[in-house]
Amino acid sequence: MENPGKTSAEVKAPSRESFVLAGVAIHNLSFAETVGRMREFLLRGGRGYVVTPNASHICMLQEDRELREIYENASFVLADGMSIVFASRLLGSPLPERCSGADLFTSLCEVLAPLKMGVFLLGGQGGAEKIAEAKLRREYPGLVVHSYSPPFGFENDPGETAGIIDLVNRSGAQVLFVFVGTPKSERWIYRNFAGLRVQLALSLGQALSFYTGSHRRAPRWMQRVGLEWFYRLCQEPGRLWKRYLIGNTRFLYLVAKQFFKRGEACESKSR
Repeated sequence: MENPGKTSAEVKAPSRESFVLAGVAIHNLSFAETVGRMREFLLRGGRGYVVTPNASHICMLQEDRELREIYENASFVLADGMSIVFASRLLGSPLPERCSGADLFTSLCEVLAPLKMGVFLLGGQGGAEKIAEAKLRREYPGLVVHSYSPPFGFENDPGETAGIIDLVNRSGAQVLFVFVGTPKSERWIYRNFAGLRVQLALSLGQALSFYTGSHRRAPRWMQRVGLEWFYRLCQEPGRLWKRYLIGNTRFLYLVAKQFFKRGEACESKSR
């Protein structure tokens, strides 16, 4: 399948050696390095998109061919979940830290503001995108902000998609943030990137809800020890129990499988 998001103008982001988990290559970058690389990427005319895997995404990728292809063609693949950081340490290729999408959202806006660059917020419920738009303008003077919340099922409506692409392009934004959930965000960006004039598109899940305060983030200590998933499960058990209780079990299986395979390979080399 041809990559619908690839263009001749696309520039791949340079990175250090990646950590590969269950077939997914994740960039070995600290949070500060990530923000700096993205700023540099934009200033030198790069074009690409960003994905931020967590344990649930790693499991999805095992069975979803298109999603795996999307990850393989991303300019930045960043560990959003602490579970991935812990797995990297166990498997002998430690990542320096997680690159949370929620933190990346505000940090990227902060570095874009002095450059007078523009961002477009796609997604949001109950007017959250407009609340975020006004808040970003207050907090980051110089940042040009536009937003739009599409109707349910927009990804399957060619007319709506064409309208969104036109809206984003007319805004003149350099960066597009998409907040409509995984894997919908990633698929929409990938399938429509060639028609967008933005330089960088990011799928950031719940980052908008956290920024506007409609959802509370876990305390920092829970984030650091990898319990943010538990905090979210307690907030929305009916919606998230399957993702976390079944998904986390499968993720542990994938990590264990790679750990023992790695051990067998090391043992064979020592013979």
